[in-house]
Amino acid sequence: MRQAILDKLEHQDATVPERAVDPIAVRQSLGVLENDFEVALVELTDTERVGLVAGQLYLRRNLL
Repeated sequence: MRQAILDKLEHQDATVPERAVDPIAVRQSLGVLENDFEVALVELTDTERVGLVAGQLYLRRNLL
């Protein structure tokens, strides 16, 4: 799940805060349950692989 989120953010070019995307749209495009998505997202933000700005997600490129 975590890798799918990272791949989706990269595919959508959400690699800087200015191009952050809606987490609901990401979850829906992956077709996963909300709880599973939230658990994976918490893990990604805790490890700073994904950033949040104004409720939107982006991939932290400096950590790739």
